[in-house]
This record gives sequence, structure tokens and C-alpha cells, in this order.
Amino acid sequence: MCGFVGVASARHEVDAELIKTMRDTLVHRGPDDAGLYIGEHVGLGFRRLSILDLAHGAQPMSDETETIWVVFNGEIYNYVELRRELEAQGCSFKTQSDTETIVQGYRVYGTDIFQKLNGMFAIAIWDRRQGRMILARDRAGEKPLHYCQQGDTLVFGSELKALLRHPKVTREIDWQAFNLYFSLGYVPAPRTIYRSVRKLMPGHCLVFERGTLTERPYWTLNPGNRFKGVYKDAREECLSILDDAVRIRMRSDVPLGGFLSGGVDSSAVVSLMARSASRPVKTFTVTFGESEYNESTYARLVAERWQTEHTEVNLTPDHFLEHVEAVLKNFDEPFGDSSALATFLVSKITRQHVTVALSGDGADEIFGGYWNYASALKMADKLKRFPSLAQPIARLGARVASPRSKMGRWLRVMGMNEEDRYLNGVSLFSPQTKANKQELFSGEARASIQNEQQVAVRDQEVFRKFDEDPVKGLQYLDFMQYLPDDILAKVDRTSMLVSLEARAPFLDHRLVEFAF
Repeated sequence: MCGFVGVASARHEVDAELIKTMRDTLVHRGPDDAGLYIGEHVGLGFRRLSILDLAHGAQPMSDETETIWVVFNGEIYNYVELRRELEAQGCSFKTQSDTETIVQGYRVYGTDIFQKLNGMFAIAIWDRRQGRMILARDRAGEKPLHYCQQGDTLVFGSELKALLRHPKVTREIDWQAFNLYFSLGYVPAPRTIYRSVRKLMPGHCLVFERGTLTERPYWTLNPGNRFKGVYKDAREECLSILDDAVRIRMRSDVPLGGFLSGGVDSSAVVSLMARSASRPVKTFTVTFGESEYNESTYARLVAERWQTEHTEVNLTPDHFLEHVEAVLKNFDEPFGDSSALATFLVSKITRQHVTVALSGDGADEIFGGYWNYASALKMADKLKRFPSLAQPIARLGARVASPRSKMGRWLRVMGMNEEDRYLNGVSLFSPQTKANKQELFSGEARASIQNEQQVAVRDQEVFRKFDEDPVKGLQYLDFMQYLPDDILAKVDRTSMLVSLEARAPFLDHRLVEFAF
């Protein structure tokens, strides 16, 4: 786990001191080492948190001809298998690091190498011979990557704060992003709070060559490829993939543990870790004084079952008050998920014992664990029982029924189209109360904001794609937007603030493709 920055220009030389300044805003992501590469019209800066090949994995890393340079944040979990594949094709390696598999893999496969990587990653590749800068982000969006194009110059980096040190990156507010934040509690990609900066989308790669930028997906989730076997076969296949996903995520040259909430997802990960580990697994749990939020009893049961070295972190209001400002500042843009504070505090305690921690993130999205999926299923069943006039009648009924009554709420939701119904479930302000939100804004903000419905859901075709399976449609939306832009952003920023690497076996792309 690390952080990097870079600048590429079609005509202008790059200031080494500026690259160093940008790079060193990310020291929390990589406290162990720093690297720098300055070439013709290009500069790369790197901060390292050493996880694999501690002595020889320094970045930026090049091939033997120094025509390919790579900086990389994250982990490639199948680097052992990929290395064997590349060696069979004549590649030679000088380190044991996963970074070198990207260097050699690009030499052999070009940008097709991204499809072969099983991992969480943000990657920048400078191809000196072609004069080409390539950026790529992992399929689920576990690792962040921001970029800004100003004329013939591309500025990029792991976090917004690094880009803002560059004089060409302007700070004009994107009011549409601001509006979306007040609805969703986060700024959805590709937007950031700044008009000039974009987030690279998950599963995408970007090529900057001779001042021209192109972006394309290298991976697309296709929910139509359903598993063909019976339930018993599916159960065995699911467990086999998850078991292997956990196994390869335990590859590390530093101490490793697991977050354990007591839920099904983290408990499954810890149980598979315990089966593979040669020594007791270290586990970490957050506890609260309020019993309705405290699941530590279940976490203790799992810890006892697998004989883990278990640590509990009891959170109090004083903990939140002490750290809230530092945590929120590290997001570099508005972020409204209050669980970020709990994630930071458990990461802080975990980092005192280990450098890497496995989590259960992603399980709810791919296996339907959220409460609103059950609600959507009930609503879809009700709509099937009524004729096509049911929704117009429900809208009329909602106008006369008390909005606070159960019947009024039910009629209002039933009368919505699919997109409004989705936004009603996930937004801080429902489609009916958008006017209340607008009252919070200045006249300048209101004048700058477009119709929210046009952009709040990135994939406008999703409700037609999943007309016969509305729950799968919600899962798809959450996986493509809510997961990377809220959950994974939260985990990355809070864990990296204390230099802890968090790994999510449920986001192994083989398991994601199987589940969908």
C-alpha cells in the first residue's frame, strides 16, 4: 500500500521539486521510503509502505532498458502465478515484488495486462519509447486515482491534496458535485468537489499521449452470465473461490490480521484465514456502549471458535471528538459517512499490532445483504399484483394522504419510478424533499446546479437492464457507485491515514463475477 503522484506534458519540462512537494503530502500512505523519477516532460513521485520484498521493491521501478517506468499503489495478489506465466515467455526478474510483474507484464501484454491482474491497484505506467502515460484502477475501485488535464499537461495522484499542490490544478467548486454530496453523502465518480479534477472510474484505464487523453473500460461486470449448476454446486464453487481469495490475500512479508465485526462476512473471512494460517490469527473488533449497535458478543464467539488473538476497541464520544477533524480533512472533499470515524479508530488500534488487515467489505453488495434489497423485493411483488394504472392512482392517493402516515409513505414510494425509488432509499433528501435541500444553498449554488436526477445514477440504463430482477439492479448500482465512492473510499482514507493496508477478499473479481 502506497501513494504516488505524477505529471506528464507534451511540451514542458517537469519541476523535480514540485513532484517532491506533491509526493510528500502522501507520507501517511507510505512512511517507509520515497522515490522519484524525472524524465523528458514527465515526473513520477512515490511514497512506500513496505509489504512485499521489503529490501528490493522500491519505486518508481523500470525494466532493464529503462523505457518502461511504473508506480503502483495496492497489491497484486496473483503475482506469484503471473510471474511464472511471464517467466515461461522469457521474462527475467530481479526482485520478488509484485510491482515487477506489472513492469514485465506490460512489456508482454501492453494494456491487456490489467485484465490479468487479481488485486486492488492504482497504476501509472510511463512508456518512454511511445511517449505515453497510462493510468489504471482496479475493478472494484479499492484504490483511488485522481487526475487533471490542463491543456497539454496531465497531473495525477492518489489523493486530491497532492494534485492541489500543482499550480495548474484550479480549485473552482463543482456545484453539481456539491449538490450530489448533499443527496448521497459522498461525491460520486468521476466527479470530485473540484471542477478541474476527476476520479478515474473503477475498471478503467486512461492513456495520455501527445497531449490527448482517452479513457476506456478494461473490465465490465456482466450480470447476465449466471451460474448454470444447482444450489449445491453453487455453494461449493462460492466457497472454493472465497477460500482462494483469502489465501492469496494472506501473502505478506509483514504482520497480518483481520477485522472481525461478528457479522457473517468478516466471520467467514476470519474462519478461512484461521484454516490457512500457521499461527493464531490476530483479530480486531469495535465495541460501543449502546447495546443496539454492539455486535462484539458475536465477534467473541468467532474468535473463541478459531482461537484468534482477539483485541476489542471500545469507542466513546471522546474518541470521536479527538479525531473527527483529522479524519474528515484527509478525505480532501466533503464526505458524510459517520462510520469513517469508527473505521479510523479500529484501524489505528489494528496498526499497533499488524500492517495488513483483511475485511468483509463487498459481501453485502454482491450477496444482497442490505435491508433495502428485501424492501425492493416486496415492492416489486406488490406492483406485479396491480394493473398498470396502480402507480398513477398511488401518486394521486399520496397527495391527499398524510405524508407521515404509513399509508401515505407507502403510496408515495409505490407511485415513484424506479430511479426515484432508488434515490428515495439511498439519499439524505428524498425526491419529494429536494426543495428542502435547495433552501440550504446560496443563490449562486442553486443557479449552478442542474437537475439532480440526470446525474445521480451513473448508469441510466440500469433499471431497464434489470427490469425482471430489481434486486439485482440495486446490487449492481451499489457495486458500481455506492461501494467504490463511499465504502471503499472510507476504508482507504481512514486505514491509510495510519499506514494500515486493508484487503477485501469478497472483492476478488472471480467472486464478484460468480455472484452476479
